[in-house]
Amino acid sequence: MEGEKRAKILVVDDEEMNINLLEAYLMNDYEIIPAYTGTEALEIVKEKKPDLVLLDVMMPDMNGYAICNKLKSSPETQFIPIVMVTALSGKEDRIQGISAGADDFLIKPLDRLELKTRVSSLLRIKHLHDSLIEEKKQLRKANEYLYNLMKASPIATLTIDSNQKILTLNLSAMQLLGYGMDELVGSPISSITGGNWLEFTDKKDYETFFIKKNRENTPMNVSTSVVDDNGNKIMIVTLQDRSELRGLFITPVKEEVSEKSDLDDIFLENGLIYLIPSHDSADGYKLFANIVKRGTPGLCITRQNPEKIRDKYNLTKTPMIWLTKNRIHGQQVIDPSELFKIFPTVFDFISKAHDGVILLDGLEFLTLFNDVRSVVKLIEQTNDTIMASSSRMILQLDPEVLDKKEYHLLKRWMKLLSSEVEDIEQPT
Repeated sequence: MEGEKRAKILVVDDEEMNINLLEAYLMNDYEIIPAYTGTEALEIVKEKKPDLVLLDVMMPDMNGYAICNKLKSSPETQFIPIVMVTALSGKEDRIQGISAGADDFLIKPLDRLELKTRVSSLLRIKHLHDSLIEEKKQLRKANEYLYNLMKASPIATLTIDSNQKILTLNLSAMQLLGYGMDELVGSPISSITGGNWLEFTDKKDYETFFIKKNRENTPMNVSTSVVDDNGNKIMIVTLQDRSELRGLFITPVKEEVSEKSDLDDIFLENGLIYLIPSHDSADGYKLFANIVKRGTPGLCITRQNPEKIRDKYNLTKTPMIWLTKNRIHGQQVIDPSELFKIFPTVFDFISKAHDGVILLDGLEFLTLFNDVRSVVKLIEQTNDTIMASSSRMILQLDPEVLDKKEYHLLKRWMKLLSSEVEDIEQPT
C-alpha cells in the first residue's frame, strides 16, 4: 500500500540471471536486495536486517544449508523466514533443509504465483511475530517504569503474586511496617495480615489490619490493582496507616469576650462559606478575630505563623493549624501535600462546636502541592458539611493567583464578600 514501509527480501544466488528473475517477480511489492555469495549474504543480513531470505542451495563458497544454519543459530536472526530455492527435490535434501532450520522450500523452475503466495504468507507470520515481540518489549519497559516508580514512591507499596506471596516492597513500605526486604520477600501476605488473605482484585480504600515488626496490629487503608506481568498476574498493594489519614482532633474553646468593636454588627449566616477575594489577608483575620472575641468558638487554618497571628489579633485560646511542611514542637501542623487531612479536621471541629467559625487562609499554597481539582473537591466536600451545620467558614483567597476557570470553580458555592471588611453587607 502507498506510504506503507515495504518489506526487504534478500535474494541469495550465484547466478545473476536467477536473481534478476526473482526480482522481476517481486520488485513491485518488495524491496529486493541481491547477494551472490554466502559470505556476502551473511554480511547483508547483519547490516540491513531483511524481513525474508530466498536462499539458493548450491553456492560457490558455502552451500545454502550452512548459511541457513548460521542464521537460525543466531538469536538476532533466528526468526527471519528462510525459503530454500533449489533444483533438488529429493527427500534427503528436504530433511537436510529442515535440519538447518529452513521455513519453506521452492523447487526450480519457479512458479510466479506460488512464489508470491509463499512469500506473502511467511511475511505475514513474520509481521505478527515482530508485533508480539514489540508488545512484550513495551510491556517490559512499562513494568520496569512501574517498578522504578513504585520503588521511589512515598506511598508504601508492595506486590504479591497470584499465590499471595510477597514479590517486592518499596522503602516506604519497609519503613511503615518495620521489616527489611529479606524478611518479607517470598513470604505469604497472610504472615503480616494476621492469617488473612487479600482479595486478588482491583479494590479501592478498604481497611485491613497489618502486623508491624514490633507486633503492633495496625489498621491500614488498602488499595489493590491487578496487572499482567509478562503473562503472570500480580497485584500491587498500597498501604496507608489509617491513623495518619485522620485529621487533627480539635477542642473548640472560646476567647474571653472583649470590648465592643466597629465590626460587631457584621452578621455571617451559619451554613455558608464566605469568600473574601483579596490579596490582603488582614481582611479575613480582622473579621475572624472579631467574631471569636464575641464568644464564638473558632478554628484558624493558616499559611502564616500562628504565634504572630495570636500576638497581632490577641487570640490566646483559639486553636490554630499551620499549613507547613515543617514539624514544629507544640504546634498543630498539616503538611500542604496531605490535603486529605483538612476535611476530617474541619469536620471534627464542626461536630463539636455549636455556632462555630472557621478561617481558611492558604488555599493558593495548597494548589502548589496538589492538583487544583483536588482542592476544588475539598472545598465542595467542606461546603456540603458546612451547609448542614450551625457553623460558617471564611475563605481568604487572592483571585489573581488562579486562572479564571479555577477561580470560578472555587467560588461558585460561596457567598462573596467585599475585599474591605467595612464594606461587608450588613444584616437586614
